[in-house]
Amino acid sequence: MSIKWINVNNNQLTVTLYDTNITLNKPASYYFESAYKVLVGMDVENRLVLIKHLNKEESLRGNIDKNNLLDLKIKPSYGRISSKKVISEIETTFELDFSEHQKFHAVWDTTSKMLKINLNEVI
Repeated sequence: MSIKWINVNNNQLTVTLYDTNITLNKPASYYFESAYKVLVGMDVENRLVLIKHLNKEESLRGNIDKNNLLDLKIKPSYGRISSKKVISEIETTFELDFSEHQKFHAVWDTTSKMLKINLNEVI
């Protein structure tokens, strides 16, 4: 049997990139409510920014450079990663300018526990 669950919350996952932070809307931040830390990476070929959910065990077991671990602050209506360095890397790699913020579509990958932000899908 193949089941397709009905999504009653029609809100899309969106992420806004500012010159100092990454802000996730409420539906996107939902996936990180239990995160202890996150990793932010880039898939240059597919123009994706990736945010990886890490629990406490994954964060502290020692196989991830602690300089790569970032905090994600969850508020009632959004989530935020504050890091000028991360934004600068994204701007340089993809030749973008976030002095005027830009909003993008995102999708959640359940298998890898990652939010994939598509830089080709500006809202």
